[in-house]
Amino acid sequence: MNCDCHCNGKCKMLGVLEQKIMDVLWSSPNPLKPAEVLKKIDGKYAYTTVMTVLKRMTDKEFLTRKRVGNVFFYHAAQSKKAFASDLLQDLFRRLFTSYGDSVIPAFKKSVKKSGFSF
Repeated sequence: MNCDCHCNGKCKMLGVLEQKIMDVLWSSPNPLKPAEVLKKIDGKYAYTTVMTVLKRMTDKEFLTRKRVGNVFFYHAAQSKKAFASDLLQDLFRRLFTSYGDSVIPAFKKSVKKSGFSF
């Protein structure tokens, strides 16, 4: 994990390669082999690096995998929408725990500055 929340890798903040892998798997209707994931990722990564990250993401329960013969096929454990919802719930829980109600005005100000509207 490449997050700075001091969660010891237990939160769902994704690193750059993890995000690329999730995007590939979310866009695929079928589980993919590591070689297929590697082929669809932008950037030059070693096959072994992608294999290691896939395994770690499975251990974190972001992915599921199924062995067919000698090959594992990987699939996102949740939809992108469900993953984002869980991520936000975790983030807000940690923010409220640390900073209380002062989070709400800061969030509103941040949304307004970004140009998003609800």
